[in-house]
Amino acid sequence: MLDTPRRRLRIWIAVVALALTSATVSPGPDGDIAPDDPSYFQFARIKFNESGRFFWAGWAHDYPRAERNLLKILSEVTGVQTTPESYTIVELDDPRIMEYPLLYFSEPGTWAITPQETKNLREYFMRGGFAIFDDFDGPWQWAAFEASLKAVFPERQLVRLTVDSPIFQCFYEIETLEMTAPRSYGAAPEFYGMFDDSGRLQVIVNFNNDIGDYWEWSDTEFFPVSLSNEAYKLGINYVVYALTH
Repeated sequence: MLDTPRRRLRIWIAVVALALTSATVSPGPDGDIAPDDPSYFQFARIKFNESGRFFWAGWAHDYPRAERNLLKILSEVTGVQTTPESYTIVELDDPRIMEYPLLYFSEPGTWAITPQETKNLREYFMRGGFAIFDDFDGPWQWAAFEASLKAVFPERQLVRLTVDSPIFQCFYEIETLEMTAPRSYGAAPEFYGMFDDSGRLQVIVNFNNDIGDYWEWSDTEFFPVSLSNEAYKLGINYVVYALTH
């Protein structure tokens, strides 16, 4: 069998499972424990304004295990300089979001965007930033998410993506988007994107899906390794695309 990136990823995940289980990290109060070297890629999770949440914060779902595991894999299979501790939390209305080439939003189906978040995120995209929206499902969550994103860019449209879209072919050659969601959402996962005026993808949306859940639990027997592998390939492609386009 040829030693392809896809095969190396499968082998690596199997080998590091036990290592990930025993790894320990001592984050600071805000989770920002990335190296001081600005050349290191940092995974920026966004804390945003939510509506209808009473018992937990959806933006923090899977934190920080999802990013630790993804960053560990990313550093091993790509040339991206990072560490499992290179993650941070940034509030969406904070100008510091401009410092990060990629932003990760968890559970945006309860997003109730504020005027300052709108202004800040629009400026981020105008400067060329990239965002991942993950872990939400159903028509009412889609409506809340779409309304918030439309407030940022009313002139732009979300477009359903196909497997031949460059983001799915930029590092790993994703063979199909017909993946299994970690939990039953009652509908098949779908992928959407938003493009800038020059045709560059700036937003990737994992709808009826939760690839962060696969990252979080990949070092356990909670989900099959084969499904976690597919989620890792997507995540790595997202990072590589954001850093190279």
